[in-house]
Amino acid sequence: MRILNCKASANSMSQCTNEPINQSITKRGKGLAHWLIGKLVHCHSDERGQDLVEWTVGLPVFMILCAGIVFYAWMWWNQVVAAAAVHDGTYLAAMRGGDTGAGYARTQRMLRSAVGGFASSYSITIGSDTARRSVSGSVRNSSMFSLPYLGALPLNIQAQSFQRLEQFYGGPPQGWW
Repeated sequence: MRILNCKASANSMSQCTNEPINQSITKRGKGLAHWLIGKLVHCHSDERGQDLVEWTVGLPVFMILCAGIVFYAWMWWNQVVAAAAVHDGTYLAAMRGGDTGAGYARTQRMLRSAVGGFASSYSITIGSDTARRSVSGSVRNSSMFSLPYLGALPLNIQAQSFQRLEQFYGGPPQGWW
């Protein structure tokens, strides 16, 4: 016995075809696939909300990039300041015949004027070596720099300077020859 496939429509109460039921389901399945593909293509070409997604993805990446640039600039600035301060302090000590107190004060003053309160975390060492007729100095900072979401990052700043005492000597130091 053959079962007729009937559909209801607006024009008539029912519309019957002589197609078997399984063929009708196959045709309806193809229509569903075409409908689904059409919706996916429509969603792909629909650009509503695209700006929001771009900002949601792009803004954190941009902010992390900016934070990295600022952190690198801060490290660079501290390194340049430390090198200039220790050189200037060591040179002043050498000019004053090995007066390490004046060199230390100059180094500390330069650091404080350039990096503010952060200068207190630096360790400054300036020493005079009379046997070699020289003054050497070093500045070190091994503190941790905290950034949001990245945690504590090491801030290792080191600078050294070596200066000869500024005066004329008529030959090499004792014991060099």
